[in-house]
Amino acid sequence: MSASYITPAVTLLDAQRQPDLEGNCALYEHLIRGGVDGILVLGSIGEFFAVPLAQRRRLAFRAIEAVARRTKLIIGTASMVFEEVASFSNECIDRGADAVIIISPYYFPLDDDSVYAYYSALAQAIHGRIYLYNFPNRTGYSLSAQVVKRLALTYPNIVGIKDTIPGMDHTRELIEAIKPVRPDFEIYSGFDENLTANVVAGGDGCIAGLSNLYPEICAKAARMLREKNVDGSVAGQRLIQQLFALYAIGSNFIPVIKEGVCMRGVAGSSRCSFPLPEVTPEQRQTLRELMQRVEQSAKAASFL
Repeated sequence: MSASYITPAVTLLDAQRQPDLEGNCALYEHLIRGGVDGILVLGSIGEFFAVPLAQRRRLAFRAIEAVARRTKLIIGTASMVFEEVASFSNECIDRGADAVIIISPYYFPLDDDSVYAYYSALAQAIHGRIYLYNFPNRTGYSLSAQVVKRLALTYPNIVGIKDTIPGMDHTRELIEAIKPVRPDFEIYSGFDENLTANVVAGGDGCIAGLSNLYPEICAKAARMLREKNVDGSVAGQRLIQQLFALYAIGSNFIPVIKEGVCMRGVAGSSRCSFPLPEVTPEQRQTLRELMQRVEQSAKAASFL
């Protein structure tokens, strides 16, 4: 049974709202010590959309050095400029990243033929492993199971997909369409609460943000699934569901997750890219109380 928990790392920013390279390296150490199965740098939760390319390059290259192949490292290389995506992806792969992940173009919706043409061109331009990234709430359209299957069967270097959709219907369609013909194709959910449902359906786990706070809990939940430990899997899923209340604390969850990372002593600031809001005192207190409840539950279940 395949079950991985990969962390899409937040991007810690300095007082000038630029990536804090050493602060982010401390976050990667926290995640590696916590046992996660991989780290994704510069995903959506990593605010790639607000970081200039030159700063994204510096952050990505520093992450490659810091992680040093101790866990899987995926770099988000998305851009609305095709040539930037291709060149940045190849730079990351040449420097030692395990793979890149690329969200489909946003702003204008694309049909299946256009999606296929886009990723087909990238697969031919990039000399390394590529994950597709489906996030219809941000792009305005979804990558269909049919086009993903076509890409998977045509390009061996397209190795998986992050499917960021609240329910499991679309993810299950991907699993049923692709796994029988390409079993090595990795299919991840983008929401933490879908971890167990994804694995039971035949997927590979999740790439989801709560593991920034508690990599120990999330990594053990995935390990319990791999070991087919039913009681442990149930306990892990319940802890994740309890912590999932974090996403409702603020209008945007990125500042809240960063604040939680600060509360765990990993980061010194929850600063986000402008104009994302700061966490209010009331939200901070709600988060503190939630984390205290989760930690009590996790200790009782031997997850912390």
